[in-house]
Amino acid sequence: MAKFDMGAAWEDSVALMKSYTALTGTIAAFFLFLPSLAVAWFGPAPIEPPQGATLEQIVATFEQNVRQFLPYQLAVALFAIVGTLAILRLWLSRNATSVGEALAFAGRMIPTLIGLQILTGLILALGFVLLIIPGLYLIGRLALVSPLVADRGIGNPVEAIRTSWDMTRDNGWAIFFFLLLVTIAIAIIMLILSGVVSVITGTGPGIGHIVSGFVESALGVVATMVTIAVSAAAYRQLATTGASTVFE
Repeated sequence: MAKFDMGAAWEDSVALMKSYTALTGTIAAFFLFLPSLAVAWFGPAPIEPPQGATLEQIVATFEQNVRQFLPYQLAVALFAIVGTLAILRLWLSRNATSVGEALAFAGRMIPTLIGLQILTGLILALGFVLLIIPGLYLIGRLALVSPLVADRGIGNPVEAIRTSWDMTRDNGWAIFFFLLLVTIAIAIIMLILSGVVSVITGTGPGIGHIVSGFVESALGVVATMVTIAVSAAAYRQLATTGASTVFE
């Protein structure tokens, strides 16, 4: 099995983000940005625990927030997985693909995507329940499931998981640390920019709420696009081992 090259994967990630800019930007705006912005602007306000709250009150407040936000988050997640797969389809398709074709493909794969979310969630949860280390390792081994579905049209979630497991053999930790480094860098940048915006506009009702919601949604889209590109680049590298012309 070839050794995963983080440097090459990052260079390919950047190249992917520069390609199909107008097409992927259109999909990202509609499926990633607008749903998130709608929730930020029009969704329910988080419930704060009372000052000096007991542990029971904090837990109760948390449960209330989960209940009121869950329908909104599920809707945003559904838009996100469809948009993500459509973008991956554009990036990984070996033939010219239009936005309409990519979205139609993603729409047909919704049952597969939901099945993948459930199965990978259960697998990762089991890994973290057993011990933290297995859970982290599993993140690397399952990182290619979405690119696999996008590129090969795999409709069986179990087959997608099995294929990702085979492709990432001996590279699970390398892929995990690659994803971790990118995630940390994104989180730091988002934290700094969000903090600057909050200081300038505030986060209270009115203009502060509008601007902060817009900025947070925009930063979230950028972070998601980078994450998608990283997973696609990892897939391209491992899928083309010994066949470097597959995606040319």
